[in-house]
Amino acid sequence: MTMNNSDMGKYAAGFGLSLVVTVLLNAVILVIKEISTPFMSAMKAALGHHWTTHGALLIIVFIVLGCLFSATRIEDKLDSGKLLKYTFWAVFISVVIIAGFFLPGLNVAATIKY
Repeated sequence: MTMNNSDMGKYAAGFGLSLVVTVLLNAVILVIKEISTPFMSAMKAALGHHWTTHGALLIIVFIVLGCLFSATRIEDKLDSGKLLKYTFWAVFISVVIIAGFFLPGLNVAATIKY
């Protein structure tokens, strides 16, 4: 099966690339919150709960970057195939970052009831 790489509109390309950046930023913010008490406290203080601040920050970054990327004619450099690859790798890298951070601390054997 072959995939045809099609051209995209400026908003599809701009917000698609914004998605890639935002997915990676999500993983980075999550790890920083967990290792830095001052950062976690600041996130809690900003909007009342660290997850609320985390989500609001990501939404703002997604929208701002999407608008900026859309205004830069990024669609001339991206096609659907490239964007799909970038999205896949961003999600994969984010999963590795998050799993790599949390898995070593899990005590799976202690949670299993025999």
